[in-house]
Amino acid sequence: MLFPAGPSAPAHPAGAYSFNRLFEWAMAVMMLLIAVTLAMPGDTMEQAALKPIAEVGFNDGNMAFFFGAVGVLRVTALWLNGHINNSITKPNGANVRAVCSALGALVMGQLTLALVVDAFTAEAPSFVIPVFGTLTVFEAISCYVARLDAVDRRTRLGQALAVLERMK
Repeated sequence: MLFPAGPSAPAHPAGAYSFNRLFEWAMAVMMLLIAVTLAMPGDTMEQAALKPIAEVGFNDGNMAFFFGAVGVLRVTALWLNGHINNSITKPNGANVRAVCSALGALVMGQLTLALVVDAFTAEAPSFVIPVFGTLTVFEAISCYVARLDAVDRRTRLGQALAVLERMK
C-alpha cells in the first residue's frame, strides 16, 4: 500500500496519487514526440521496415494524429489521477490509462511485427526489435496495473462512502 508523502518525503512531482507510474509518463511523452516526428515533412511510414504498415493505410498524418491523441489523453489522465482525489476522479482516470496502455501495446506490437517480418528479407535484423518488443510487453503490464488501480479505487471509494453513510 502506498502512502502519501509525509514531512520527511518530498511530494511526488506528478501529484500525490501518481506514485509508480513513471513508465506510463515516459510512454505518454514518447507518443507525443512520435506524433511531432511524424508530423514533420517527409514520409517516415514509407521507410523500408514500416512500409507494410503504410501499405495497409496508415500514413504519417493519421499515425501522427493517433499518437498525438493517445499521448494527450494519457498525459491528461495521468495528471488528473495524480492531482485529484479519488472521490472526484473515481476509477475513470485509471480506465482511460488502461485503454491508452492497451492502444500503446497494440501499436508497439504492430511495429515489432513489421520489423520482425522485415528482418527476414533484410540483410540484418533491426536492433529496434527488442526495444519495441519490450515496450509492447510493458504497455500490456501497464494496462493490467491501471485496471487493478481502477478496481482498487472503486473498492476504496465504495468503502469510504459506506463509512460516511454509517456516520449519518
